[in-house]
Amino acid sequence: MYDRVHWMSGTRLRGGEDFPRQLKEELVTLPRPVLFVFDPVPVAAEEPLRAVYAQVPERMRWDRPARTPTVGEVRGAAREWSAAGAAAVVAVGGGSTLDFAKAAAHCMRYPDAWERDPSGGLVFPTAWEPPHVPVVAVPTTVGTGSELNGKAVVDYGGRRRLVFHWGMYPQAAIVHPDLFRAVPWDVLMGGALETLARLVVPAASERSPFAVADALAAAQAAAVLEAVGRLRADPGGPRARHDLAMTTATSVLTLHQLGRSPYSYWLWYLVTELNNHGFTKRQALGLLLPLWVRLVREGGLPGAEALAGLDARAAALGAPGLTEALTAWGDAAVGDAPAAGGPALPDADGLTAAVLGDWGEGLAEAGIGGQEVRRVFTGLDRAGSGGAGAAVRK
Repeated sequence: MYDRVHWMSGTRLRGGEDFPRQLKEELVTLPRPVLFVFDPVPVAAEEPLRAVYAQVPERMRWDRPARTPTVGEVRGAAREWSAAGAAAVVAVGGGSTLDFAKAAAHCMRYPDAWERDPSGGLVFPTAWEPPHVPVVAVPTTVGTGSELNGKAVVDYGGRRRLVFHWGMYPQAAIVHPDLFRAVPWDVLMGGALETLARLVVPAASERSPFAVADALAAAQAAAVLEAVGRLRADPGGPRARHDLAMTTATSVLTLHQLGRSPYSYWLWYLVTELNNHGFTKRQALGLLLPLWVRLVREGGLPGAEALAGLDARAAALGAPGLTEALTAWGDAAVGDAPAAGGPALPDADGLTAAVLGDWGEGLAEAGIGGQEVRRVFTGLDRAGSGGAGAAVRK
């Protein structure tokens, strides 16, 4: 379809070596005073962040450990930031920290919009009504790409909602190489897996009228495989870590979804449902991606020909094994899944009903209905004795 909205807006992306200079250049453009949101873990681990932290007055610092923000936390922070007179926000941390900062900054201008109880999984809090509180995002991990999108995952009463607004795109994102040195291996691989899924699932599931969309998906997927290959040889390699972070960030621009439904990364909504039952994003992707690959190859889900084509294009770019990576990396992530007796899931029908209740309208736009969703969740029961299926069933 040629009339579909493409969810991208202009965030200035910076990825050079001189972090202090780049941060100062962005601060010059912001209204004052500026409030800084810090995840204390990367601040403790990375010297450039410790130096920035030490220079920010305590009254303009907001220390917040990484976790999914609740709507109550967003509202409370917005009230406190407004009372402090904050006119702009710099957020330093992983995806949940950046999501929190973007959401709270938006809530400062539109507090009433955050009082509504959402009826579905996707929340559009307001129409386009500037001005907005500007945000500069400084990511310290890979995977979510929150630094370059206008979305935030927010917990509303125990269920995660995807809040989207054009005014929540950061003004700038600084993806600096020295800020990823302390990221653990499992987090790097989780980010690589998430990035591959974001690229491959839409490209396989729905055709685009634009040839460039598939070319970009294959090229970025190849870049992920190449970066991970270098990291396996040298896990601490700063350049490979930075390359992976930049590939993650640019995948969130979703140029590979040109001509496709904004919901074409439909597996994400199933991942979100598993998150609602206590699984981390990496665990949920690890459970679902190998199932998705198998079902696509067997013809149980759309996309067999397109998936094979992406595999071939990535191989031609020097990165063979794309589909195998989705399966192998997913299986490795299942090793983190809770053991039997941990978080329990409803049966496939219950999971399917919940997903359709939250996301059914968008999934239908992408050509996905209850049959496809149920087929994936049913596969959890068949994921191997003592394996994923055993881990997630009551």
